[in-house]
Amino acid sequence: MIDGDPRLLAKGPIATMSAKKHWFPFTAEQSVNILSEFGPLVTMFVVNAAAGIKAGTWALIISTVVAMVVMRLVVGRLPIFPIIASSITILFGALTIMTGDPIWVKIKVSIFNAMFAGFLFGGLWATSPIMGRASWIAVAAVTGAVVAAQIPYIELAKGLMQELPPVGDETNPLTTNLVCLSTMLVGFIMGGLVFRKNFFSYVFEKTFHFTQEGWDRFTYSFAWFFVVTAVLNEAVRQIFVDSRTYELWTPWNTYDLDGTSVWILFKVALIMPLSGLYAWFLTRLMHKHRIEVPEPVPVPAKSTGAMPKTVQARGQST
Repeated sequence: MIDGDPRLLAKGPIATMSAKKHWFPFTAEQSVNILSEFGPLVTMFVVNAAAGIKAGTWALIISTVVAMVVMRLVVGRLPIFPIIASSITILFGALTIMTGDPIWVKIKVSIFNAMFAGFLFGGLWATSPIMGRASWIAVAAVTGAVVAAQIPYIELAKGLMQELPPVGDETNPLTTNLVCLSTMLVGFIMGGLVFRKNFFSYVFEKTFHFTQEGWDRFTYSFAWFFVVTAVLNEAVRQIFVDSRTYELWTPWNTYDLDGTSVWILFKVALIMPLSGLYAWFLTRLMHKHRIEVPEPVPVPAKSTGAMPKTVQARGQST
């Protein structure tokens, strides 16, 4: 065991901490952040499979609240990003429970990711001499692509849904696509005109130490990642509808899934590991922008000059 290695014990507690960090590179705060993001989704997946979407949504909300409480106890505070994400999860989960329609908890991912992507792009546009121009061009390109894609996309949706609901109905793909696009533009305005900071640098600068160029490129890459995941989420949500049954083949059995079960499986089995791998890969690439921070040197305890109690006792008895 690491704690019992005499070579590490001889070098002191800093060497022991460095060895632990080698095999588990996350701090307590990072670990709780990861669990608070993925734990509720896994809980929802299990409960939904056993008891349906309403029970699964309740499990999502309750586990999200539990994750926030654990974060407060472990970290001692509630970081801003988990607060925002958890609040939106609870809001849209409540809408699903009140209406009995799983569309709300599913579209929440698209709306939040699109808005956050715009927010990241906006912060870069306002502050970054390196990625500022690329950020507003990215937002303009996504806007143009989404608008242009609506005509063929609506034709495809007609074939899938037979008959489209009126525009303004939340089940109409045109409505939800334009809502997601609008939230991205609102996020861009909020990030660029109100917040006016690189969000990741502002939140994580005490945890990770990169140059400003590194933070800008990191944020730009993650903004595109949020765009891609928002698009994928909408595609899966709209293609796999609850009115149909889909077969999932495995070497052990064949399972019949409705659209909501397919969506949850997509989130748990694809998006979650993809997010972790992308974050790990991007962090590895960021090493060339890392700023080395010297480890703190332990200060030896000052000697008070007082005699040990045993010595004092002997001196008093003679």
